[in-house]
Parts: sequence; C-alpha cells; structure tokens
Amino acid sequence: MKKNYKYSVIAVNLNEEHTIKEVLTNIPSYIDEVLVIDGYSKDKSAGIARDLGFSVILQDGKGRGAAFKTGFKHVKGNIIVMLSTDGNERSGDIDKLIKKIEEGSDLVIAKRFGEGKSYDITPIRKIGNWILTALINWTSGLALVDSQNGFRAIRREALKQMNISADGFDIETEMTMKAGKLKLKVTEIPTIEDDREFGVSHLNTWRDGFKIFMRIMHEWKNSPPYVKK
Repeated sequence: MKKNYKYSVIAVNLNEEHTIKEVLTNIPSYIDEVLVIDGYSKDKSAGIARDLGFSVILQDGKGRGAAFKTGFKHVKGNIIVMLSTDGNERSGDIDKLIKKIEEGSDLVIAKRFGEGKSYDITPIRKIGNWILTALINWTSGLALVDSQNGFRAIRREALKQMNISADGFDIETEMTMKAGKLKLKVTEIPTIEDDREFGVSHLNTWRDGFKIFMRIMHEWKNSPPYVKK
C-alpha cells in the first residue's frame, strides 16, 4: 500500500458479540485508523471492541446510514473503508478495495455476483438487488453488478462532494447514484459474502427495499452540485 495515503475503516456494529472480534482482528495491520460505530448495542460487542483497543463511538440517530454518517464526521483518513461487524464481509478484501482506489477509482464496491459470490442472500433479495441495480444503472449512467453491497471504499474528496443524507439502508444507493451523476470513477471488485452464523439481519426486505426505491427516484431527479441547504 502507498503510505502517502491515510487509511481509515469505519466498522458499524449493532449486537454482534459473536463476530466482532474476528472481523476487527482481521483488518489489515497497515490501516491507520479503525472506528467502531456502535448503535447502542445491548450485548457485549462494544465492550469487546474496547478491550481489543479499538475506538468505539456511539452513533448519532438510528439506522445504518446514521451510523456511517457518524463515522464520516470523525474519521481522518483520505481513503475510507465501510465495513460491518456481522461477519458477512471478509476483512481481508480491504486490500483489494484500497488497491483500486490507489489505482485511480473514487468509489470501489465489493460485488457478490458475477465473479463474486454470496452465501447469505436470499432468492427474493437477490432478485430485488438485480432490479434496484438495473434502475440505478439506468438513472445514473453506471454499469454495476451489485449496487447494494455496503462493503466498499471511497476517496475522502469524493465523499465530500456528496453531502450524504440517508439514515437507513438507502445510504449505499445515495452514495452510488451521486457518484454516477458526479461522473466519478466507480469500480467493483469480487468478494465472497459469508453466511450469517449468529444474530439476525437488520434489513427488512420489503420496508427497506421500498425505501431504497424511493431514494432512487429522489436521486434521479436530484443533480449536482450536492451542497448543504
């Protein structure tokens, strides 16, 4: 990795005591900063992260998007990796995400289809992902395989242009569509999404799917520059 960059990982956590240790300890050692953003977990996961020496910050508001936005406010790196502590995402693939950023990409998404694979996604969610990705490609000018995966890396300068507002699972859609409309370089790398062994997914297929669809409609009409109002 090129040390003219500062690498940061934002690891969002909500009641993942069974997986958080493995996820955090497998983050590459060259990463300069790891922030664990905790959604007021009721289990031991936040304490486990602290005991391992990681910084834990309580998120502002509720939802996945709110957690990452909290991280964005505190993070210092110029390459930012978005990670979950549920054990689905392979921390070792952070290398591949960062390498693509260093090669000139602004946003890199780990894809679970095509060359990638998912052992966790259900058939209905896979169909939904395909439909949402097709809509995003059509409305933003991109050509992605997996627009919805949250395991990704972004250049800090690109993130600043987006003025992210989403609080829920639509954060990835907002980020991806704004990247397309800003004509940023968006690429994908293959990854393997492991099956969830513990806990439950916080994604509600129908409710969050509808919210993502509404975000697509909103961002289709929305155009850069994305300045704060």
